[in-house]
Amino acid sequence: MQDLDKVFFPRSIAIVGASPDIKSQGNGYVAAHQEHNFSGNIYPVHPTAESVRGIKTYKTILEIPNDVDYVISNVPNSSALELVHQSAKKNVKVIQFFTARFSETGIPEMAELENELLIQAKKYGIRIIGPNCMGVFHPANGMAFRLGMPTEKGNVGFFSQSGGNAIEFVTEGQARGLSFSKGVSYGNALDLNEVDFINYLMNDKETSVIAAYIEGVRNVKDFISSLKNATKIKPVIILKGGRTQAGSRAVNSHTASLAGSKEIWNAIEKQTGIILANNMDELVDLCVTFSFCNPTYGKSVGVVGGGGGRSVASADECEEAGLNVIPFPESIIEEFREIDPKISEWISNPADGSILGGSKLNMKLILSAINKHPEFNLIIGNIGEHFPLDQIHGIEAVNTTTDNYIEIANSKIKPMALVLGHGVSQFEWQRTGILELREKIMTNKVAVYPSVYRAARSLSTAINYWNRIKI
Repeated sequence: MQDLDKVFFPRSIAIVGASPDIKSQGNGYVAAHQEHNFSGNIYPVHPTAESVRGIKTYKTILEIPNDVDYVISNVPNSSALELVHQSAKKNVKVIQFFTARFSETGIPEMAELENELLIQAKKYGIRIIGPNCMGVFHPANGMAFRLGMPTEKGNVGFFSQSGGNAIEFVTEGQARGLSFSKGVSYGNALDLNEVDFINYLMNDKETSVIAAYIEGVRNVKDFISSLKNATKIKPVIILKGGRTQAGSRAVNSHTASLAGSKEIWNAIEKQTGIILANNMDELVDLCVTFSFCNPTYGKSVGVVGGGGGRSVASADECEEAGLNVIPFPESIIEEFREIDPKISEWISNPADGSILGGSKLNMKLILSAINKHPEFNLIIGNIGEHFPLDQIHGIEAVNTTTDNYIEIANSKIKPMALVLGHGVSQFEWQRTGILELREKIMTNKVAVYPSVYRAARSLSTAINYWNRIKI
C-alpha cells in the first residue's frame, strides 16, 4: 500500500460545512460524491440542518458514530485548527481544506495560522491537501469535487495547484476523448505537494500519462529527482504557471508559491526529460497523443485530406513543427499508376483530396499505401478544419472519410492523428455533424485535433520523448 492510498481510497468521507444550500460548495461536494457513487459512507456535518441532499447530518464530526478516513473542510479559516483537533479524535487520515484565506493572502497572521495547521496535523499523523484547493478526483472510487465530472476511469493522472485549471483540464480533456485515473487540486501545498503526487502517480498502475499544472515547487532537489525517475516510466507533461513577471505576481496572490523563471524551467526540462506545455491546449493535445498514439521513432509523415491551399499549408505546418513531409517513394507512385495512370504523377504528399474526383484512386487507398510503407512513420488525416457546405452529399462524404481514417488508425501499424475543426458555423446541421463525427472518433479511441498544426506539433514532441526513453 502506497502512502497516498489513504488519499485516493478512503472508506468514509466527512464533509464538514456541508449545506442544504444547493449553490454552496459544501452542498456541491455531497452532490458530486453521490453522482459518482462514492464507494464508502458520506457524512455531512452541519450545526443545524437535519439532512443534506437526503443524507443525515451531524452537528460536529465528533457526533459521527464511526471513525472517519477523510475530511473535506468547508469551514472558515478561523475554525480550521479546531477541526484538526476534532479530526484526530475520529482517527482521520487526511483533511482536504477547501478552506482558503491563508498564506495566499500575504497577511503574516494568516501564514502563521497555516503553519500551525501543519504542526498540529503532523502531531496527529494527519495529512493535509491544500489549503485553498478543490481536492481529489478518482472516478474508480467515486470521488469528485464538482457535479458533471466524467465517471469513466482512464489512464491520465494529474495534479494541479489551481482548482479552476483542474476543472478546465478535465472538461477540455473529456471533450477530446480523455479519461482519468486519478487527479488532485492541491492549492497551497502546505503538506502533500508535487513531489508526493509524482512519486505516487509514476508507480500507479492505473496511470500511463501524468499531467500537471504547477505554480511553485516546495523542494527543488526532491522534485528534480522524482521527475528523473518518473519520465523513465511514463511521460510527464507540465504546464508551468508564473513563467513571466506578470504571471509570477499573479501566482503569489493565488497560492503563495515561488514561481521561478522560464529559463529555470527550461533547464529542468532538459535535465529531467519532462515535457513543458505552453498552455492548456498543448497540455490536452499531448495527453491525447500519448493516450491514443502508439510510439514511433521517426518523423516522416504522410498527410492526406484538404484542398490545394490547405495541403500547402499542411506541408509548411508539419515541417515547422519538426516533421518531415517526404515525397511519395517510387514504389507508392507505381502502385498509384496501376490504379489510375492519369493522376498518379499528379498526386503528392500532402495528398490533395480535391483532385481525386472521378478517379479510381481515393483517400483510403492512399492512406493504406502510406500505412504499410516503411519510409513513413506516422500519418495525419485531415477530415476537415472546415466542414463541407453541401448538407446532403457533404455529410455522406465526410462520414465515409472518417470511417476510412478510423479503420486505418485502428490498425495500429503507425500512429495516426485525425484533424477535425471545432464546429464553428452559422449552420446548425454543420455544428451537429461535427459533434457526431468527434463522438465517433473518440468512441474509437483515436487521437483528434482541431488543426494540422496542433496535431503535428504534439506528435513531434511525443516522438522526441519516445526516442529519449528508448536510449
